[in-house]
Amino acid sequence: MLFFKPVIAVLYHFILVSQALASKCWQNTACTGPKEPSFLGPWEANVLSPASRTVSPVSVLDNNHQFLSTYPAKVYLGGNGSLFVFDFGQEVGGIVNVNYTASGEGSLGLAFSESKNFTGYTSDESNGGSGPDGALYVNITSESLENGSYTMPLNKLRGGFRYLSLYTLTDNSTISVEIDTVELEISFQPTWEDLRAYGGYFDSNDQLLNRIWYASAYTVQTNIVPPSTGRVWPAPTEGWSNDAIIGNGTGILVDGAKRDRAVWAGDLGISIPSVLVSIGDADSAKSALDVQYAHQQPYSQKENTGELPEVGPPISFYGSDTYHMTTMIATYDYVLYSNDLKWLRSIWAGYQNAMVYITSKIDDTTGLLNVTGASGWGRSATDEGYSTIGNMLLYRALISGSELANWLDQPSLATSWQELASILKVAVNSPDNNWDPTAGAFKNTATDDSIFPEDGNSMALYFDGANSSYAARISKQLTTNWGPIGAVTPELPGNIVPFVESYEIKGHLAIRETQRALDLMRLSWGWYVSNPYGTESTMIEGYYEDGSFRYANDGYDNAGSYPSHSHAWSSGPVDSLISYVVGMRPTAPGGAQWALAPQFGDLSRAEGGFTTPLGKYSARWILNRSGYTLEYDVPTNSNGILMLPSRSKLPKIEWDGIPQSQGTFNSSTGLTEIYGPGGKHRLSVVFS
Repeated sequence: MLFFKPVIAVLYHFILVSQALASKCWQNTACTGPKEPSFLGPWEANVLSPASRTVSPVSVLDNNHQFLSTYPAKVYLGGNGSLFVFDFGQEVGGIVNVNYTASGEGSLGLAFSESKNFTGYTSDESNGGSGPDGALYVNITSESLENGSYTMPLNKLRGGFRYLSLYTLTDNSTISVEIDTVELEISFQPTWEDLRAYGGYFDSNDQLLNRIWYASAYTVQTNIVPPSTGRVWPAPTEGWSNDAIIGNGTGILVDGAKRDRAVWAGDLGISIPSVLVSIGDADSAKSALDVQYAHQQPYSQKENTGELPEVGPPISFYGSDTYHMTTMIATYDYVLYSNDLKWLRSIWAGYQNAMVYITSKIDDTTGLLNVTGASGWGRSATDEGYSTIGNMLLYRALISGSELANWLDQPSLATSWQELASILKVAVNSPDNNWDPTAGAFKNTATDDSIFPEDGNSMALYFDGANSSYAARISKQLTTNWGPIGAVTPELPGNIVPFVESYEIKGHLAIRETQRALDLMRLSWGWYVSNPYGTESTMIEGYYEDGSFRYANDGYDNAGSYPSHSHAWSSGPVDSLISYVVGMRPTAPGGAQWALAPQFGDLSRAEGGFTTPLGKYSARWILNRSGYTLEYDVPTNSNGILMLPSRSKLPKIEWDGIPQSQGTFNSSTGLTEIYGPGGKHRLSVVFS
């Protein structure tokens, strides 16, 4: 029997409320996070992080997903198979507590799902094995009505879900359960008392882009987890267990909220810039990198090791050259924002060993990297051999490594890596190797022209690994992969992969093809964040071109329930919209120097900012009939370069109300370059 009794809804959760309502940190962990957001303003209405660490559902649905009532509500379960779905309204994760009144004999079941497609009597898949996740059960044995309470064991923590299905099971007996309350203690961002205290922000005249930015930021936040709550590996035969130790510290950036809850190196190329620009939690990024260097293979000239792991414990896989190099690039990203030169010195020997390990694979004949550790992000096309993705990653590792060496006052090492990068760039751009002048794109490898990969070509633009004369053609060729709901990647046919798309949007922006980047964000991320069957609050790992969630179906083989719906490798719009559209980004550790180079596309205004140990950095621009205004506010002890969109010649510029005659116009880029001092300033730019 099914009975439902609605009560007056009370809006306790998931609305914009006073910051004072935020509660304690996870399981009484010491609170070390910021007390309030760095930037206060109307954009806070878009923040998806709960105002309290203790949250409840917002509505109750029946087994067919029909809306029944807002929550709180009295829900009655009776008989075998009686089920209701409690919708938290967005992605959450942690430990559920259910208070109930029950009689009879049987079980109360709890099943979890990120997607509406997979609610029901069993949870969506997360354990990584062949057995089902199943459900949790509370034994009910009482001849008369008795009050009961159930709190999930810590090892059964569910890191990512939106829907909680509660149901009763009985065998030739009667059972009645009245659900009194359902609450969840949020486990992510464990050391923050105020989950909404972001270090960054974004706002524009396009509300869809605003939603995309905040959903991407919230994705990253749900991926910052207590280090003792990783997914157990090897996988259990059935069920799930999330009590593996994955690193040190109090919060660590992992790949996904539901799964795998481990430090996958390849993800860090997107997730570390995202977390530093949006949430501002540098400690979680550092903890992830610490895992990589702590588990680096010991170096010896005899064995030529020094390899960084593909994924940290407890999975502990090796054998990925691309992920090895991504850790090296992410090291640069972390130091750039954090100014943590002390940490850099502590891992510098390991970093140099990692560079020796990977550069030893450069082929003397071709000058190209020969990828032998061919595991990667899941592409079905080979990335073994002289792959474009491998060589573009090595180019960026050498360039960023050269910068790191300069920051540590090792100019000779910096020069040697810079010279090697220049040689590599010539080789990979040669039509005799990876470049296909007919297609206007890079081949999959120097010997495989069966596809023109989205990943390698996007990285060629983003990392500046392509000759400048190739850039426009590459950007245009990438759009041939676009379908109605995203870019279908040739290297994993039929699949749309926001991780790879994150590199694509950054690639378009790096060469100032702004509109293409904005269009792809709206096409792919906009589709998912507006999809009523998803979380409507975070970004999915990947999906199929038909709109189903069966990403990487051949590899996952779970009909779409295994993919993660909150995966930080899909958070590329966070950094893209701040660093390129707003245009503010650091160019020296901590932002001691910076660049401000706004891009407009079809927007009429945009603003945003981030926080480093040196202080707050923000900028805003607004178009008008004759040009635009540009404001920025940065620490007074910093300085930078402004690159102002200028159309065809030097514009008229007023700086804090005073006409300026300085500035160098570049006719090839259409930009005017001008020095920018620290502090708060306002520019008026009138096109000539």
